[in-house]
Amino acid sequence: MADGVKLEAHGIPTATICSTAFAGAARVQAAGRGFAELPIVEIPHPMHTASKSLVEGRAADAAKAIAKALLEGAAARGALGEEFLEDRLEIDADPVALQEFFFAHGWTDGLPVMPPTAESVAAMLAACDRDPQETVGPIPPRTRIATIEKLAINAVMAGCKPAYFPVVLAALDAVLDENIRLYGIQTATNTGSALIIVNGPIVKQLGMNAAGNVFGQGNRANATIGRALQLILRNVGGDLPGETDMATHGHSGKYTFCIAENEDESPWDPLHVERGFKRDDSTVTVIGGSSPQNVFTYGCETGAEIMDHLVGALTGLGHNNIIFPTGPLFVLCPEHAHTLARDGFDKQKIKQEMFERARIPLTRFGKRSVIGLHHRRSRWFEIAGDPDHIGVADRANDINIVVAGGAGIHSQFVPTSFSYSPVTRLVRVLR
Repeated sequence: MADGVKLEAHGIPTATICSTAFAGAARVQAAGRGFAELPIVEIPHPMHTASKSLVEGRAADAAKAIAKALLEGAAARGALGEEFLEDRLEIDADPVALQEFFFAHGWTDGLPVMPPTAESVAAMLAACDRDPQETVGPIPPRTRIATIEKLAINAVMAGCKPAYFPVVLAALDAVLDENIRLYGIQTATNTGSALIIVNGPIVKQLGMNAAGNVFGQGNRANATIGRALQLILRNVGGDLPGETDMATHGHSGKYTFCIAENEDESPWDPLHVERGFKRDDSTVTVIGGSSPQNVFTYGCETGAEIMDHLVGALTGLGHNNIIFPTGPLFVLCPEHAHTLARDGFDKQKIKQEMFERARIPLTRFGKRSVIGLHHRRSRWFEIAGDPDHIGVADRANDINIVVAGGAGIHSQFVPTSFSYSPVTRLVRVLR
């Protein structure tokens, strides 16, 4: 769709072909880019599991529509009509009526939000050194531009304290980096969403949770910083389920997906130091992540036994890092980290062993899957020198390790997708 819009903008007739399940989303996204009448040819869904003969029949049926689209080109071109409201609204202050107003306008993630009063937005803006009318964007999937004030409004609605706002701004800056591939994360059928990892002094200053239940509920800073980013992507970027977000299942990280590294309990350098920042820098790292998979090392006593379990989690079929070359993320609990360190494993050794051992024989895949892997993971076959397996990362250093969580022998394998690499940004805190 994005390519079709770009070509049409240059006067090149296109036929954008979509299965029926995604044609509506394509039209909404095209309208957001200024081409509400982008020529779209629909073919019946599903396609992935259709037989060759069925695909050929559908292609023949679509040929006339494709020819018509190419010959006639786009019809009236214009942005999707949207409701524009005044910058300041006087609305019913009744708590129930207020929440119903936000729900009616589609400005929430399905949960109640905090009212963005003039006073609360001003307090949020006072926590950063940015001009309220400074613009940020474009923010996909509808490539909209936001002001810092609009970002502050969404941070208020998410329930952030003003002190959290610089972290939200750093997270947004990181997620808009080309290496994150946000548009793909937002619009795919995958479960992905942007995972925020916070490092440095800001973690303790804001009271963020880096320990027990780090991916769970209960900490305001973790919950609302992640939620603020998601509300911005929704309310500004237009990331709406069923319209632009076509996730088959989704996951709770689409509400909020924000953790902090437990640096005090780590035997190694934290993530941001690995990535070239100083230990006393406060940073945000973002990567496209999916639902974490628990790795429970019941009965394991040594680092080598723990490694067997971590590698085992990587060698099951169906997870994202078989298809996407991003490199998996492991969030190791402190007990696992210290046992591994005790037995001679530093981060580099863990990454190297995962790279060498977490390889899946191509014989476990169907013929079409192998063809697809040679296309999507071509770099692996070019540089790994292993034509008989597929690895979970093209290089050992593409694997990412963070220490977080509390007591217990559970670590988390976070499959990643779309992002070319993690992106880290400094948090600009007012002194």
